Amino acid sequence: MAIGFPFRASKSETGSREGAAVEGNRVHVPSLLTLFYVAELIPAVAILTLWGPRLEGNLEVLAVLIILTVLAELMPVNIYGDTQITPGDVPLTGIIILFGLPGIAIAAPLAAALGISHHRFNLKRMAHGAALLTIIYGVGAATYSVISIVDPEKVVWTMVPAVLAASAVSFILNALLVGLENMLRTGQAMRAFWEKHSWLAPSYMVLGLIGLALTASYMALGIPGVLAFVAPAIMMRISMKQYVDKTKENVGKLEMQNDALRTANIEVRRVSEELRTSYDGTLEALVAALDARDQETKGHSLRVSRYMLEIAREMGVVEGTQEWVDMQRGSLLHDVGKIGVSDAILLKPGKLTDDEWELMRKHPEIGYHMLRQVKFLQGPAEIILAHHERWDGQGYPKGLHEDEIPLGARIFSVVDTFDSMTSDRPYRRALSTLTAMNEIMACAGSQFDPVVVEAFLDIYEKWVDEREEMQLEEAELREAAA
Repeated sequence: MAIGFPFRASKSETGSREGAAVEGNRVHVPSLLTLFYVAELIPAVAILTLWGPRLEGNLEVLAVLIILTVLAELMPVNIYGDTQITPGDVPLTGIIILFGLPGIAIAAPLAAALGISHHRFNLKRMAHGAALLTIIYGVGAATYSVISIVDPEKVVWTMVPAVLAASAVSFILNALLVGLENMLRTGQAMRAFWEKHSWLAPSYMVLGLIGLALTASYMALGIPGVLAFVAPAIMMRISMKQYVDKTKENVGKLEMQNDALRTANIEVRRVSEELRTSYDGTLEALVAALDARDQETKGHSLRVSRYMLEIAREMGVVEGTQEWVDMQRGSLLHDVGKIGVSDAILLKPGKLTDDEWELMRKHPEIGYHMLRQVKFLQGPAEIILAHHERWDGQGYPKGLHEDEIPLGARIFSVVDTFDSMTSDRPYRRALSTLTAMNEIMACAGSQFDPVVVEAFLDIYEKWVDEREEMQLEEAELREAAA
């Protein structure tokens, strides 16, 4: 921003260098920016040549106020990284009250030149800063003179509205000119620039009133009054800078800690994903071992797991959630309890006796007790315990009824029945998919949850196509092996 304004745009906001063209169909930036710089020199030079010679009053006081303006501009406070606040408006307001437009015509370019040359001598930048400051505070001084007298002998009530009006006009004009420059330099819309800096308007009004108080101190005590007034302001500025710098330091530390936490979080997520992959690989290996025990049901666990997750997705279960993972693992491990069932019963080619069925029906509880001690398998263990329950309460081992049955177990009973009926078994040949579908529909509301059956019917045709392709591939593999 311009010298003397309580906020300035940083390099990140106005662009790191001149001459960059804006993408799209915009006009080439450098030519417009140059025209802007030339155009602002015209009113600035007019103010200097027309009003500068009319300067009257105590020049010693003017010199003191100019020096205070330069000092104020050399001590900006950075706010939020890309905005700077300076108290330079305070002595400039004093110049407006005591010397009017002629005082600004002399003080503004001089203060701008001294302030900018301190950083790095650049004639173009110096001319731009001087012109901008002259226009902004020149218009502010003209506004003040319309409402209140210039070079008063005492404080009068009209000074307050005059100072507020001058400050408001200067603020708006500064935002307009700097916003226009920023737009030409970077392509950023002026509205966005205004929204970003409009919050500083109250501060600008307050600085104007402080400038009035400074003038009142001069009227009462002369130059010593000015210096006495400035001393606490300087201490406030030092305190403010220390506070902001300390805040910036603390924010920097927090950002470093946040970066470290973010890195640690990424690492934890990576390790967690590796562990999850390891868990899933271990579970699939265990399922493969179970399937190897019974060749007639080989691939059954993987198929019902895939079917189960498709129905779960259809019913609104979000993929990747704990519920989803529990369903996936529970469906894969649903028959893990059959480890406790003898081969004589498990592999018996004929029908089982009542006593054998009694032993076979213990496998959900056996699987549950095997897995519930493992923390990441406690959810799947609940599904395994209930996967032979029925919607009407006639299932086993607990005789759970309707919603008492975990959703994963309700979904599993449908997909397990479909896969079992459409697969070969030692005691029968596979049934058609149409027969299996009709049987499932007939048992909706008794054996199966009707809502799950509806979801099953929505994706039934997709399953049929997949099974036909899979059976064809298996037949081709058997032929090749033979």
